[in-house]
Amino acid sequence: MKITFVISSLSSGGAERVLILLAQGFLNKGYQVTIITLSTKDDDFYTIPAGADRMALGILGYSSNVFSALLNNLSHLFKIRKAVCSTKPDVVISFATETNALTILSLVKTGIPVLGTEHCDPNLMSYGRIWETLRNFSYPLAAKIVSVSQGVDNGFDWLSPAKRAIIYNPFLKIEASSITTELPLKVNSAKKWVVSMGRLTYQKGFDILIPAFAKVAKKHPDWQLIILGKGELRYELEKLVEDLNLTDKVILPGVVKNPFPILKKAELFVMASRFEGFPMSHGEAMACGCPVISTDCPSGPREIIRHGVDGILVPTQEMNILAEAMDNLMSNKQERMRLASRATEVTDRFSLDKVMDSWDKLFTEVVIDKKDSKLLGSTV
Repeated sequence: MKITFVISSLSSGGAERVLILLAQGFLNKGYQVTIITLSTKDDDFYTIPAGADRMALGILGYSSNVFSALLNNLSHLFKIRKAVCSTKPDVVISFATETNALTILSLVKTGIPVLGTEHCDPNLMSYGRIWETLRNFSYPLAAKIVSVSQGVDNGFDWLSPAKRAIIYNPFLKIEASSITTELPLKVNSAKKWVVSMGRLTYQKGFDILIPAFAKVAKKHPDWQLIILGKGELRYELEKLVEDLNLTDKVILPGVVKNPFPILKKAELFVMASRFEGFPMSHGEAMACGCPVISTDCPSGPREIIRHGVDGILVPTQEMNILAEAMDNLMSNKQERMRLASRATEVTDRFSLDKVMDSWDKLFTEVVIDKKDSKLLGSTV
């Protein structure tokens, strides 16, 4: 089986992390894997698994106007088609709306099945009129649109059920090791840590999390909030930290290449997202043995976290309730330990083997069965 992935880039992010895990899973099964990025290799945050081939098209760029964007995207379609066809894949897996649309359209009439993966509820994430029109036009042409959660799939109820599938993201066991990460500046190893992780965007709700932490910070002087990630709201969040007099209590160190040692040392993982898809950060924190507090936002957290068993779900955008939940767990080591004792079960519930089995079943449907039906038709 030859599988070709197409993604915008391998920069830090959940979808990019999922691609790397899936690529390794397919390589483990003896499949041939090629990863095509629309960006250059200079944008890479993740390292591709040994044995995977890599093509970097370097076609991402800014268009000055709609006409220029149209010409650029037509050129992109040709380059994607040429690159994908050169790998002679049995199936193509693309990632995220824009790349899905370009990949599906570029491979029209090639006979190559495209599985577009969606990581966000389309009702909650706006891509602009042009991309949403292209999505609505192109998605019926795909072999399947694969959503990473039931919540995301619900947003594509306008597609035929025959065109939709749900396959969860995998979470790997995080083994104890001697690998360490140099602690970012101002992070105090003597304090207890609340950790959060994600792009610094409106979606992730860090502007809710920081004031919620401020409400309990004086009561818990031996705690720090560490927010791992980068994004366009960094300046605004740093200003918020300063305004709330939390300079030494809330640390924004940016992206950390290997966050797992920090997650393993953390006492608590908290996210205040306004919406999600199937958040990798939540599951990987749980895999590290962290109890999790998360907003019960549309799509994702409620499908990972078992409320009261391995984490706590709170209403979305309810700062006071979030602060109360944080206070309760920060004050109660025994309760943190109880939740943490079940958290690592996430790696069994969403194991790589189970996820690979789901993909194989889908391949059977869109690749093998399709080939068999063609052979049958040719003998009639």
